[in-house]
Amino acid sequence: MKKVKKIYTAILIMTMIVANLAGGNVAGATTDNGSGISIVYAEAADDVYGVPGETVHVKLPIKAAGGYLLQPRITVVTEEKPYKVQNIALTGDGFTAANPPITIGTSKLYIEFDLTVKETAKIGTTKLEIKVDASYDNGSGYTSGTFTVPSVNFIINNEIEPAQLTIDNANYGDATIGKKIDLTFTIRNEGKIAARNAYFSIDDTSFSDAKIAPNYSKLEQKIGDSGVLKGGDSYNVKLPLKIQNDATAGPKKLKVNMNYKDEDGKSFTNSSQIYITVNANAEAPVIEVVSTKYASELVAGDKFNMVVTVRNTGKSPARNVQVTVDGLSSDGFLPGYTGKTLTVDNVAANGKADVKIPLIVSEMAKVGLKEIPVTISYTDETKTPFSTKTSVYLAVEATEGVDENGKPNIVITNVTQSPDAPNAGARVDVSFDIENKSKVDISDVKIALASAAGDVFTPLSAEPYYYIDSIKGGKKVRVNMSLKAADTISEGTNSLTLKYSYVANGKTNADETVPIYILNVQNSGAGSSKPKLIISNFSTGEEKLVAGSAFDFTFEIKNTHSSISARNIKVTVNQTDNIFMVDNGSNTFYISKISAGESIKKTLKLRVKSDAVTKAYPLDITMDYDYEGAKANPTTGQIGETAKETINLQAAENARPVIDNIVVGSWDAPIVNQPCTMTFAFYNMGKSTLNNVKATVSGDYTLSSGDMLFIGNVEAGSQEPAELEVIPSVEGLAKGVLTVTFEDSTGQEVTITKDFEGTIQGAYIPDPGSTGMPDGGVVATAKKAILPVWLFIIVQVVVLGAGIVATRKIKVNLYKKKLRKMEETE
Repeated sequence: MKKVKKIYTAILIMTMIVANLAGGNVAGATTDNGSGISIVYAEAADDVYGVPGETVHVKLPIKAAGGYLLQPRITVVTEEKPYKVQNIALTGDGFTAANPPITIGTSKLYIEFDLTVKETAKIGTTKLEIKVDASYDNGSGYTSGTFTVPSVNFIINNEIEPAQLTIDNANYGDATIGKKIDLTFTIRNEGKIAARNAYFSIDDTSFSDAKIAPNYSKLEQKIGDSGVLKGGDSYNVKLPLKIQNDATAGPKKLKVNMNYKDEDGKSFTNSSQIYITVNANAEAPVIEVVSTKYASELVAGDKFNMVVTVRNTGKSPARNVQVTVDGLSSDGFLPGYTGKTLTVDNVAANGKADVKIPLIVSEMAKVGLKEIPVTISYTDETKTPFSTKTSVYLAVEATEGVDENGKPNIVITNVTQSPDAPNAGARVDVSFDIENKSKVDISDVKIALASAAGDVFTPLSAEPYYYIDSIKGGKKVRVNMSLKAADTISEGTNSLTLKYSYVANGKTNADETVPIYILNVQNSGAGSSKPKLIISNFSTGEEKLVAGSAFDFTFEIKNTHSSISARNIKVTVNQTDNIFMVDNGSNTFYISKISAGESIKKTLKLRVKSDAVTKAYPLDITMDYDYEGAKANPTTGQIGETAKETINLQAAENARPVIDNIVVGSWDAPIVNQPCTMTFAFYNMGKSTLNNVKATVSGDYTLSSGDMLFIGNVEAGSQEPAELEVIPSVEGLAKGVLTVTFEDSTGQEVTITKDFEGTIQGAYIPDPGSTGMPDGGVVATAKKAILPVWLFIIVQVVVLGAGIVATRKIKVNLYKKKLRKMEETE
């Protein structure tokens, strides 16, 4: 294997030396100003005039000034220009496009080419830019450079009318309800610019509104066989449609959308309306609802029959008549029958039938007018389906003592307390009546105190609630509750909130509340209140807290008490894992006083730990303080209070991806427009795995297959060598951009880029004696060696040695990667 590699390397060295001896040259950076040589016009050059959509032949007389230019290659700039160029040639006396001159000297020559103006070109003037790449003698040898031909004006005096697609000659025949039709129309391009990539479709909404269905599967179709409609041309369309059975007679509108692009790829949309007159089927049966009957004063729980009378006003019998009732639910009416539909006998022409629909008023029905949609389906003698939809409106009346939602009226009355003047910390007995003022029975009644922060009354019973089995309509039940008043209760009138629930008409009414007032409360104790400190607001000043960065943590401490101040306040900011640390100074500071209801804002400079991984970390803020009237804790002897709050802050790791060792043509010499190997190394220098790593190239290179190379996941601290196949699009120094994207530990996609370049060899080598020109509009001439052979060989050996070292490094990395994958598979 080693012997084969040595033979391969020797062949590669000899191939590169022979190829460069045959036609290699050294790219120069010489410009017109630096060389002393320039290209001028041999005689006056007139402005070039163009017409959109047409081709003009351009012939410019030139010569060289200040020296000679060898092996000229001509390029006409077309980027961001309103034209395309082809058939570029260098001609002159005794020379033709097939036999061009190889030198530009003081004799007059001509640059000729065909210039095709875009259809979309606008009125205006631009510069015709021509560049010539050639070799010249700089006094110490031959080198190469780029020379610019003096620009001339390219003028457009007229514009052509843009494409505009319209609809004409619409026809559809007899459009009868339930029948099929063929809709035909003509799409015409009223402009002069061709509509490209043109498609048409009928808007879905207009199909739905008109009750007309497409009888074809491909809803968006090309205009013309190739999707191109030239200016003034037309295209005939034929679409099979179906008039739906539930359509109504009268004019219907279909909207036709036509989408297309111009020569520059700009998108356009034209829309037109087609009107279709739908005819009724004169012989079809027609079912109509002529009357409804039902019991009056419908209340919750009633069972009744709704009778719907239908008549066939058509000219043929209605067969297989089916009635479906919709909109039945627990808050209105329920079905009193089984099955989904009710079947009716056939209804003769001009005949009628009664449909009896059993219904039940739900126990939970809400008071008011209810809509009951009714659908009647039937067929004619040919089994063509028809349907009629209508709505019947029934009113639900309220039961006495019940609101419009079916909820009975429950009230708390006759409240008493004992003693009349209860003391703080003492027992209070409260009695009241819960009364059902409706005619609906309720059951499973549960009564309790609605607990809330800062309650001043607590129950003395361990039972969670007071239970009543049932309360008949119009009846009431007496309830007794024993409570304890808090030591800190305020003097005077205080309130407590009762919470109760019950079941009525099979529906649970939960969490109903009502306040009860306790009068003449006495409290002669001192020190019955203490201040409370909270973190009312905070900010970090940074959108993202990156590992290793510093940020300002600002927070507000608020005393929520209405009258008592907090004093001698010690504040400590701490993070258990030291993810957030004070950047300078102490994590503890002191505040002498925060008055009642006031806030104090503080700012600390914190730093995120450099090896922090992405996640939320708790930051603890502890506040030790005392206040006027504070007593010592009988267990610890400590005077005052301690408040602790925890704030979660999101830290983000510091991802450190690196791209290095980009080599174009790792295994062979890269040639323009041919695939070659490109290698690079991707390093993850961060603390977390980078997921779904992908790479692509742009600039003068494209990938030979696919849109990207998938590398996979790259572990923290590891290197991933990669190899992809690219196609260089330019000869000489080709510049590109390598783009790598990946997902960090938070799932966010991150993109990094790195510029690279490579020397690309030309692909075209003319046959001996041939004077033909290569495709692409560039005059190709034979190349000959510029440097002495011995000096050129020395340069090649040095370059080749550096290339072999870099190539070997990349091959070793790729081989290691292959071994790792084999180990993971095993």
